[in-house]
Amino acid sequence: MPIPVDQFKHVMRHWASGVTVVTMQTDARKHGLTVSSFLSVSLEPPLVLISIGEELTSEALLKESAAFVVNFLRDDQSELSDRFAGRLGAVDRLEGVPTQPSTSGAPILQDCLAWLECRVVQTQAAGDHVLYVGEVMAAGVNRPAKPLLYWNADYRKLE
Repeated sequence: MPIPVDQFKHVMRHWASGVTVVTMQTDARKHGLTVSSFLSVSLEPPLVLISIGEELTSEALLKESAAFVVNFLRDDQSELSDRFAGRLGAVDRLEGVPTQPSTSGAPILQDCLAWLECRVVQTQAAGDHVLYVGEVMAAGVNRPAKPLLYWNADYRKLE
């Protein structure tokens, strides 16, 4: 029998992670969401994994687009993280955010720390989430800075 959800959440709050905004582009819409469930999977070929809740609009858009950009946030971009997490109530999360299109059309946040453009090569349902494995097709670092971290239900900075 698995542990209760509240206990799982309580323990997982103690795992520090970087904060990313994952963006995608379909024929009809550009969209993005804050994602901390991100990891590198392989060097050859270069693969990364993101985990998206299956009930989210973002998951349906990501499935349709078959490509995404992982934008790493700087330590001064917590408000941007909140915006893409839907905490600020913005209807169009990308409105007013400077972007440039990747080759797939997915927006690259111009002011982010670094980014990876990926094409979806595999998906896997996992509980109430869908795992997306992306092959990295392009990447860049915008400018040296410290990353935004998330730990114990709040944003943190490196000293």
